[in-house]
Amino acid sequence: MTVLVTGGTGFVGSHVAARLAASGRAVRLLLRDPAKLARVPVLVDLDPASIDVVVGDVTDPERVERALEGTTAVVHAAAQVSLAERDAARVREVNVTGTRLVVGGAARRELETVYVSSVSVFGTSRSSITLDSPVTDARGGYTRSKVAAERVVRDLQRKGAHVAIVYPSGVLGPDPPGLSATHLGLVGWVRTPPKTTSGCSIVDVRDVALAIERALDAGPARWMLGGTFLTYAELHAAIERVTGVHRRPISMPAPVLRLAGRAGDLAKRVVPFDYPLTYEAMVMATLATPYDSEATCRALDLEWRPVDDTLADSIRWLAETGHLNARAAGTLAS
Repeated sequence: MTVLVTGGTGFVGSHVAARLAASGRAVRLLLRDPAKLARVPVLVDLDPASIDVVVGDVTDPERVERALEGTTAVVHAAAQVSLAERDAARVREVNVTGTRLVVGGAARRELETVYVSSVSVFGTSRSSITLDSPVTDARGGYTRSKVAAERVVRDLQRKGAHVAIVYPSGVLGPDPPGLSATHLGLVGWVRTPPKTTSGCSIVDVRDVALAIERALDAGPARWMLGGTFLTYAELHAAIERVTGVHRRPISMPAPVLRLAGRAGDLAKRVVPFDYPLTYEAMVMATLATPYDSEATCRALDLEWRPVDDTLADSIRWLAETGHLNARAAGTLAS
């Protein structure tokens, strides 16, 4: 079995590729820059013979067709993640056009496929979000693109395509190829613990990779990978447990955070910066509710690893790579 993995130098995609290769499946990666492989922690030690590389972009029809030739399954994890409206055109091209080419091409070949969506397509709710929750009427460019791609894939499902959809929440864990948006958020939580409404959901990248592997074998369906929901007080307590560092939470009223998000939207039009300070992000942060993954865990035989382990491994990586100083990382700094 040869599995094409897009986004293989990204956080989720690299862990999926590594897991599939370790389980004896041949892996093909569609990459714009093969040199990036040398900087992907979970792939550098793999047997080079187990990974085939096709150079190209998910938005290039010829390269996508070349990558699909001879494969038996596909995991489409490639996505452009940016909350800045100035990047909206490129985000839409990668996330919508790329999905249409990769998943649509796989559907024509009747290949077993897993499309990596996001819980962001469901927006917010007053109660727990389930697979039956409506798709959001998105405002931000990134979420608009994921919603549009979601509709493309659901339409293929309705037409009989062999495609499953997975919805990861906030993915953390060790060995990202770079500082992901969620890891950047964790840096903020460690340095300045927020005291505000709601909380966040965390899922370990290793659990996501396992779920995707099992979803690939389970056939067409939709799977919620919501992980563990923590109030911000619970998150603060967990970070204290794993680091041994006490920090007093800073009061951040939800309306103030949402107003700051609007200011961030305006600032990002002029001065590029990576921190996810946008109105949409602040709405999600202050109105979040749990994602109901019970049916998914039961059907795919999953059990989320303890969130303390995920946080510890994530913070340890942040300290080792210089994104957190020893004082902030506490006992994990060494």
